[in-house]
Amino acid sequence: MIRQTLCALGVLVPSLVMAQVDTLWIVPGGVSLGGDTLAALRFCSTEEFQPSNETIHGDWTSTVFVNLDSAAHSLMIDVEDWGPVTVLAGDTVAVAPGELGEATHRVWSASQRGKTLGLATLWRSGYDDHVHFEWNLNEWDPAATWTAASGEIVSEDDPYVPRQFTINDRNYPNTLLDSSSYVQTSVGVPVYISIVNQGRMDQVLHFHGYHVKVLQSSAHENRVGWTKDTVPVKQGECVMVELNPNQPGEYPVHAHNLVAVTNAGFYPGGMITYLNVAQ
Repeated sequence: MIRQTLCALGVLVPSLVMAQVDTLWIVPGGVSLGGDTLAALRFCSTEEFQPSNETIHGDWTSTVFVNLDSAAHSLMIDVEDWGPVTVLAGDTVAVAPGELGEATHRVWSASQRGKTLGLATLWRSGYDDHVHFEWNLNEWDPAATWTAASGEIVSEDDPYVPRQFTINDRNYPNTLLDSSSYVQTSVGVPVYISIVNQGRMDQVLHFHGYHVKVLQSSAHENRVGWTKDTVPVKQGECVMVELNPNQPGEYPVHAHNLVAVTNAGFYPGGMITYLNVAQ
């Protein structure tokens, strides 16, 4: 039976009385990125492994997490007064964080194994009046993923030199095959973009062709309302922007760190996607 779990208000919420229930499975597997093969963990929509983490939508939603991994995970959500929820190997837990308001939140495993293997997604609530795109940023050290997958500790004293950089667990040019990475709209039709940085490196995204309005910036609240073509996204930060395109064309968006736009050192790759705006 699904266990009862503390909600953000500090009240025990029985999962069976929630009006809406979504289920995510924690599934181990492997992925290929830019010529490298990596061990991976993903939040999946079924018991089958999928290369990209599934995202969570909605408010007052009880999400059930089923852990198919061989290790326990402490799940974190960047909601005020929220503590970690532990789901043991082979166990199931229901998470009800309460009213999230109109915002994008980060969801991740706080264990070294979970972080190294990429068990991290976003929970988006509100801002449904326009089409909404989601960019889940991360970077990867392939050797470290295999160390973590074997159950060993990854030394944090070693130099951190990731080889792969991704949006929604894909690197360019495969970002253009992902309907949430590759933005498609028309002149005068605004869209929202939620961005979460799950990695250990700060990133800066540069938008060609347009400026975007900052609607949320969890690490830089003073920047809400700013209109910019370059948007910093610090480690663990959640950012949401609005793009209201004034001209047609196809324009790139890319990380401003040169290594982050490579695949294993080869350019172009990594954190690059495109804005495709029709007339």
